[in-house]
Amino acid sequence: GLEALNTHLASNTFLVGHSVTLADIVTICNLNLGFATVMTKKFTSAFPHVERYFWTMVNQPEFKKVLGDAKQTEAVPPVPTKKAPQPAKPKEEPKKAAPVAEAPKPAEEEEAPKPKAKNPLDLLPPSPMVLDDWKRLYSNTKSNFREVAIKGFWDMYDPEGYSLWFCDYKYNDENMVSFVTLNKV
Repeated sequence: GLEALNTHLASNTFLVGHSVTLADIVTICNLNLGFATVMTKKFTSAFPHVERYFWTMVNQPEFKKVLGDAKQTEAVPPVPTKKAPQPAKPKEEPKKAAPVAEAPKPAEEEEAPKPKAKNPLDLLPPSPMVLDDWKRLYSNTKSNFREVAIKGFWDMYDPEGYSLWFCDYKYNDENMVSFVTLNKV
């Protein structure tokens, strides 16, 4: 996070290029909230380039028009904690046992979650082909690919459980990187 940003800003005035870009605007807007709420001077002193970058940017007229005068918090606000539940008084316990308290229970039963609809693919018979075995064979074959991996595929292939499709791409010149091509289907 801030360490990487600090390292980058050690030799750069801006995040990208030599002038303010959208990257700078977004980063400053995010840092502004941090500086205003939780990033104290003691904390940010460990990141001097981030501090320099932040104060340089927020003092630009364009940033001041939108953000106003930026201020750095002096203390981190305390984290609110939930109060421990207080034990019930003996006088209130009989009231809780009254029949009025039982009335909401039928409403809860009516709002019980409905069972999910079954996936139609779950109704198909199980296939003897274990696709993970084929993937493992394909990934681990380094030589004799056609003899090992392709033959292994046809030995494992279950035409009752799987189907094969041939795709003819309209722009084959875009299919230079195999993992991109494989993810197009």
